[in-house]
Amino acid sequence: MDIDGGNLQRLTATDAAEDHPAWSPDGSRIIFDADYDADGFYEIYTIQPDGSDLTRLTSNAANDQFADWSPDGRQIAFSSDRNGNLDIFVMNADGSDQRPLTDNPNWELFPAWSPDGMRIAFNGLVPRSRNTDIYVMNVDGGNVRQLTDTPRFDENPAWAPDGRQIVFQTQRDGNFEIYVMNSDGSDQHPLAKNASE
Repeated sequence: MDIDGGNLQRLTATDAAEDHPAWSPDGSRIIFDADYDADGFYEIYTIQPDGSDLTRLTSNAANDQFADWSPDGRQIAFSSDRNGNLDIFVMNADGSDQRPLTDNPNWELFPAWSPDGMRIAFNGLVPRSRNTDIYVMNVDGGNVRQLTDTPRFDENPAWAPDGRQIVFQTQRDGNFEIYVMNSDGSDQHPLAKNASE
C-alpha cells in the first residue's frame, strides 16, 4: 500500500501462512517465508511488488524464516533449523551458496543487517526459556557479542540508518516497550513508557 495507507494491493492469495515480508534495498522484490507445499516447514520466497514472479529460494526439510537483505541486495541472512537448532545462515540473493554463520545450542532468530553491511544483529534465545537477548556479529559469523542481558525478552533489533543505534522491543519492565541503545550495547533506555504497550 502507499505510505498513507491508500492503494492497498493483495500480492498473494493462498491458504498457506505467509510471514515476515521485507523489501529488497532497490525496491524490486519482496522476501517472505511460507509453507506452500504444506509439509510443515517454512521456506523463503521472493516476489515482485505487483505479485508476479514468485521464486523459491530454499528447499529443505527444515524451517527457513525471518530473512533480511544485505544493504547492497546481494545476500540474504535468515534463520534455519536444518542443523538441529535455529541458527543464522546467509545465502546469495538467488538462493545459492547457503551456509551457516552460527552453530550453538541457543536459537538465533531475526537477523538484521547493519546499514554498512559489516554486522548482523539478531535474537539469541535459550530454548524452552523466556530469556531472549540481542547479539551482534560480523557478517562472517565471527566476533559474536552479547548486547543485552535481562531475564526476559529483548528481541527484534533494527538498526538506525547511520548504524550508530539499535532499537528493539523488551519485556524487562514487565510489559513490552520500545528501547534504544548504542550499537555497542551501551545506554539502553526506553523511547516511551506505557503500561499498555
